[in-house]
Parts: sequence; C-alpha cells; structure tokens
Amino acid sequence: MNDLHARVAEYGGLSIKERLLIRFVRSRNIVGKGWRGVLAANDPFFNTKLGGDYLTSVAQAVSDSSRGNVDRIERVTIALEKVAGITPVPIV
Repeated sequence: MNDLHARVAEYGGLSIKERLLIRFVRSRNIVGKGWRGVLAANDPFFNTKLGGDYLTSVAQAVSDSSRGNVDRIERVTIALEKVAGITPVPIV
C-alpha cells in the first residue's frame, strides 16, 4: 500500500483491489481497533468461521496487496463502510 502514489504515477490508476483496500482502511480507521468485533456484532456472517476467515484475509491484504481475494475484500469493505456510516459507492 505504500507504493500507491508511485503506481498511480507509473500506470495512471489503481486496480479495483487497490481501490477497495483504500476504502477498507478508511472505514477501519473510522470504526477503530475493534472493527472485527463490530462487524461480527452487526452482520451474522462475520460471526462465523468463514466470516472470520474473510476478515483475516482482508487484514492481510492491507500489508500485502498480492494477498486477499477481491470478492472477499469487497464484501468486508461494504459491510465495514455501512457500520462506519459511509454510503458505499459502486466498485467500478
């Protein structure tokens, strides 16, 4: 994520995955350190083993954008934006 400005300068834009991760980080910062618990309390899916795996996957993708499935990142990001009070916008 640290090289996003260099990537934009070199390639002229960000991938959908990178844009979702930026949105995720913004939402996570609004919700705070307990974001996983907040999501689990607000969406029953994230209170399951599979939902927990989604949360872990997205958290890992923040530090290594080669990790994480874009569909998982999208689901977590949209759910976290709702909890943070951000109106989700179209992905593409």
